[in-house]
Amino acid sequence: MRYDARAFVRELADNLRAPLVPAVRAELERGSELAARGTAPARIHALASSAALVVNVFGYWRERPLARLVAALGFDSGESASLTFEEPLPTELPGEPPFTDVALHWPNGDLVPIESKFTEWLVRRPHNKRVFKDKYFPAGAEAGSGVWSAVALPRCQALAEELQDGRERFKYLNTAQLLKHALGLKKLGQRRTVVVYLYYEWPGREAEVHRSELERVRQRLGLEVDLRVLTYQQLFASLRAAPGVDRDYLDYLAERYFPP
Repeated sequence: MRYDARAFVRELADNLRAPLVPAVRAELERGSELAARGTAPARIHALASSAALVVNVFGYWRERPLARLVAALGFDSGESASLTFEEPLPTELPGEPPFTDVALHWPNGDLVPIESKFTEWLVRRPHNKRVFKDKYFPAGAEAGSGVWSAVALPRCQALAEELQDGRERFKYLNTAQLLKHALGLKKLGQRRTVVVYLYYEWPGREAEVHRSELERVRQRLGLEVDLRVLTYQQLFASLRAAPGVDRDYLDYLAERYFPP
């Protein structure tokens, strides 16, 4: 694999297991991972790119039945499920909606967003700026009566308000992102508010804090949001144990991301 001193590949193909098919490229272009940043290459060219990790893990399943993948993610039924990348979750607020890295779709209309993290969760969250844009807290709205409360998510509303005014803070977990996904799911009319948080585990003190923050959010949100936490290591172990998964796909992931 050819990469420069900043750990960016020159050719995107060097960072991916298989070439991007046009439909997947079009979906990724809804987000910002494929866009160059001035003189810097697109983020997906980085060896530590979360987008590249997502495509390398999930792209294989794009043209295949998802039953084994869905089971590895902890869901019961995946025979007729499909997946998309960079799926927008409309909030009906001004500006761009939040995007989820991967979305699972079922024929009955159920949608489950998967929020993926590679190395970015290891960077401490900034504490000197507002967590949400002003649009999430419309002028004149009283405490507890905001955009989450309007869709029957009062626990999400309370947590969002505490994040915004600094009463609650998380060092490594991007909690605001999860709350935006929950809001988008409710606006879509989902029967269940299920969010998968999938991250690459790195041992250390940061990992302990990160895990404790995830548990804190789960406790805060209660039954309002079914927050399912899974590591990429756990997902890979389940896929490797599943019958019928191509060996070349598993070997690539093992060599690239999951060495012994």
